[in-house]
Amino acid sequence: MRKLYDLSIVLPMYKPKPGWEKSLRENMQLIDIEFNYSLSIQYVVVNDGSETEHLLSLFDVIQQSEKNVKFISYQENMGKGYALRTGVAASSAPIVITTDLDFPYESKDIRNVYALLTSGNEIVTGKRKAEYYTATPLKRKLLSKACIAMNKHLLKLPLGDAQSGLKGFNKNGKNLFLQTTINRFLVDTEFLVLANKQKLGVAVLELNLKNGIKFSSMGWKVLVAETRNFYRIFKMNKSSYPPAKEKKYAQPKRVVNV
Repeated sequence: MRKLYDLSIVLPMYKPKPGWEKSLRENMQLIDIEFNYSLSIQYVVVNDGSETEHLLSLFDVIQQSEKNVKFISYQENMGKGYALRTGVAASSAPIVITTDLDFPYESKDIRNVYALLTSGNEIVTGKRKAEYYTATPLKRKLLSKACIAMNKHLLKLPLGDAQSGLKGFNKNGKNLFLQTTINRFLVDTEFLVLANKQKLGVAVLELNLKNGIKFSSMGWKVLVAETRNFYRIFKMNKSSYPPAKEKKYAQPKRVVNV
C-alpha cells in the first residue's frame, strides 16, 4: 500500500557540491524538529543531468535508511523548470513545497508556508529580504532588481519578487504549476502570472536567509535564454488563459528506486 504523506518537498539538483548528501540529511532532521515530528514528509530529489554512477550509488545509500526520499534522475540537463515539474508531478502529498537542495532559507519558513496552505491559501510565494542581496554577486543582484521592476510594470504582478526559490501550493496550485512550459529559472514567474490570470489566491511570506548562504553568478548564455523566456511570458500574459486540460510537464526518463 502506498504511503500517505502530509507534505512533499521537491528539490531540483544540478552538479551538487561534495557533501550534499550529508547536508540533505541534516536539513531533513531540522525540518522534522521544526514540525515536532508531527508530519509525514516526502522528499523528491530530481537530478537534472550530469548523471554519474557515483551519484546514483549515493542515491541508493540514502534510500536504504531514508524511505521517504524519492530520487529521479536523467542524463541530459533540461533546466530548473523542467526538473521542478518532474518532481511536482511525482509528488504524492496534498501540499507541495519547492525549494533549493541546500535549503537556503530557515526551517521555520517551510513550516510557515505549510501553515498558510493548510489555512486555506492555494499558493504561497516567498519574498526575499534586503539581506538576500548582500549574499549575491553583483550581476545576479542587478538581474534580480531588473526582474522585479519588469514583473511589476510589464507583467503587472502584484508581487514583483517571483524568484525567491521557495514556493508552496495545494492541489489547485499543483495542477496549475504542471501547466507551466518554461524549462529554466523563469518558471516561477510564469507560474505566478498564470495564478494571477486564473485568480488563484496567493499569499506572500517574507523569508529568512540562513547565515553563510552564498549564491552563484549566472552566465551570459543563461541571461540570453531567460530574456527570451521573459518575452514568452509577456506574450502569454497578453493572451487568454490556456485551457485547463492542457497540462504540460516533464516525464522522468529514469526513476531511481521509487
